[in-house]
Amino acid sequence: MPSQNNTGRQFDKQHAITLVATAALAANRFVAYDGGYPTTAGGAKAAQGVTETTAASGEAVSVVTGYSYLVEAGGAVAFGALVKADATGRAVTGSLAEHCGRALGAATAEGQLIEVEILKHVHA
Repeated sequence: MPSQNNTGRQFDKQHAITLVATAALAANRFVAYDGGYPTTAGGAKAAQGVTETTAASGEAVSVVTGYSYLVEAGGAVAFGALVKADATGRAVTGSLAEHCGRALGAATAEGQLIEVEILKHVHA
C-alpha cells in the first residue's frame, strides 16, 4: 500500500541487529528481544524490531530496529495509527497505552505490507 506521499512501498532502514530465533518467524513481522513474537508481557517479550526474512527456531535473523520497515498487516490499519503486534507479529491497530509503532502507510486488509515507524514498545 502507499506510504506517506509515495505511491510505492518504501522504508528507511537505519539500524539492524542479528537475533537468534526462539520460534519459527515469518518475514516482515514484529519480533521480541527473546527471539519470539512480542506479547503484552513486556520485558524480553516487548517488540525490538521487524524481521527482514523468515527464520526457523535456532536460526539467525536480521531485525530492523531503526526508523522504519515494512510490516505485514493483521487487518485494516489507517495511515498514522499507532500499531501493536498481534500474536503472530503482524501490525494491528494499537493505542496510546499499547503500541510499538506508527503506520506510515495504510492497509485495507490482512496480509498487506505497510511502512511502520518503529517505536519503543509501550505497555499499559
